[in-house]
Amino acid sequence: MSRRSRTLPRGWYPVDKKECQREIENFLEGWSTSVSLKVVRGGIVPHAGWYFSGKLAARVFHLLKSKGKADLIVLYGGHLGPEDPPRMVMESSWETPFGDMEMDSEFVRTLMKRIEVKTESPASGDNTMEIQLPMIKYFFPDAKLLAIRSPSSLKAETLGEEVARLANEKGVTILAIGSTDLTHYGPNYGFVRKGIGPSALKWVRNENDRGFIDCALRMDTKGLIRHAEENDSACSAGAAASAMVTCRAIGSEKGNLIDYYTSYDIMPDDSFVGYAGIVY
Repeated sequence: MSRRSRTLPRGWYPVDKKECQREIENFLEGWSTSVSLKVVRGGIVPHAGWYFSGKLAARVFHLLKSKGKADLIVLYGGHLGPEDPPRMVMESSWETPFGDMEMDSEFVRTLMKRIEVKTESPASGDNTMEIQLPMIKYFFPDAKLLAIRSPSSLKAETLGEEVARLANEKGVTILAIGSTDLTHYGPNYGFVRKGIGPSALKWVRNENDRGFIDCALRMDTKGLIRHAEENDSACSAGAAASAMVTCRAIGSEKGNLIDYYTSYDIMPDDSFVGYAGIVY
């Protein structure tokens, strides 16, 4: 049985179980949401280090746990271009501080017969999926995991549909999660369309990120992918798109914005990244 090991260093998320649990509890302490939800089927979470976006991810996962249920957590990662095929994690388990997360190997094998995928290398060091694992294991300790990176193209739509179809055929209850950050703005990212300073921050918050979020809330898959491509408004639009499509296929009709902020709110700088938490 193959096991996928942790690759991200301590700065991304804590190393041990107690420290992870303490951080998650701190993220949730005193927090409540005004969003009224009866049932949820998935969502979108940011994937920066926990220092920057962990509290938002934790709050989305908390809502998914309290209002939803799952035999299988479907985690869509990103950082793929439009020409890439999806990349599937093939190991039978994945290390987390809360214990190994079991992968649904049978689901993986069946899905691979239906769509073109490549194997996700353990050496890729991609953060979009691994950063979510401790929270998934903490909130859903008995669920299995399907982890797959989704390209920023309409292949993401096909992937999301096939996952939902297969889950329905197998009678598996799923929650679908898309992992993406929003606009990467400033000199560090080579994106300074509106210069630097307060006006640039306002533009990112109120226009660039807002446009992407609006597409996500409407569950407009094509519009979301197009907005990211034309406006550099997300680094992993395919992950969000696949999650949206899967959620829609299993009954979601719209998204609910849980919160939005940028890394500037945590650590002011001319270079910053946007984060949104959405539940379907």
